[in-house]
Amino acid sequence: MQKTFTLLEETLKAECSRGPVYYFSNPGNWGDALIRYGTLKFFQDINLHYKELKSAKKKEWLLPFLRGGTVVYGGGGAWCKLWNHSERLVTRLNRRFKVIVLPSSYELRYSIPNVIFFCRDMFESKQNKPDAIFCHDMVFYIGKQFYQKDRGEGNGYFFREDKEGIVEKTKIPLLNNDISSKGNHFSEISPFFDEINKFSVIYTDRLHVAIAACLLEKEVHLYPGAYFKNRAVFMSSMNDYFDNVFFHEEFDL
Repeated sequence: MQKTFTLLEETLKAECSRGPVYYFSNPGNWGDALIRYGTLKFFQDINLHYKELKSAKKKEWLLPFLRGGTVVYGGGGAWCKLWNHSERLVTRLNRRFKVIVLPSSYELRYSIPNVIFFCRDMFESKQNKPDAIFCHDMVFYIGKQFYQKDRGEGNGYFFREDKEGIVEKTKIPLLNNDISSKGNHFSEISPFFDEINKFSVIYTDRLHVAIAACLLEKEVHLYPGAYFKNRAVFMSSMNDYFDNVFFHEEFDL
C-alpha cells in the first residue's frame, strides 16, 4: 500500500509548494471521521503545513483574504447519486483555490477544470474519472494504531439503516449497530474502533467499518451497498492485503 501513499505525498508536495495550504474534510458521518484522522496523520508524517477549514456554513473559506493557495479536499463517498455535495463544494472552492481531491469513489462522471482527483478503487471510479490517480482510502493509513491483542468474541453486525443500505430492515439482525450514523466527521475515532474490537467476526455493508475491522485483524464479511463502492474498494485494497476478508454479492445471513 505504501507505494500509492508515496505517490500521494509526491503530488501534494509538488502542488502545494507555493502559497498556503488548506484542508477541508468531506462532511459526513463517523466513518468520515476515520478518513479525516488518517488524512491528518498522513499530513503530519509528510510534514505538510496546513490550516483546516472546518465549516462551509460559516463561509470561513470565502473571506476575501482567503484567496490563492491549495485546498486539499477530503476523500469519501459523496460523489454519488445519493450524496453529491462534494461536487458543489469543490466547484465553489475551485473559484479561489487550486484543489486536490483525496481518494474517493466516483459513481458519476465529473468535469471540474484544474482539479487533481484521486480515486480509491481501480475499477468503476477509474472508469468514471479516467484522469483520477489511484490511492488507497486514507483510513488504511491509520494502520495498526488501534489494534489490540484482545481479539473480542462473537459476531458483530454493523449494517446501514439509511437510504444507501440495500438490506431490508426486516432482515437486519436485531442486535445491529449502525455505528457510522452515530457520529460525524469530527467525532473522536477511538470509540469506533473499541466497539468493533468487541467482536471476533464482523458483518457489515459499511465500508469504513470493514476497513477498521481489517486493521484490527478481524474476520470480515462485507456486503454491497447501493452502488459499486464496497466491492470496488474490496478488490482494490482488501482482497490482496488482508487475510479472512470476504465479499458477498448478496445478503446471505
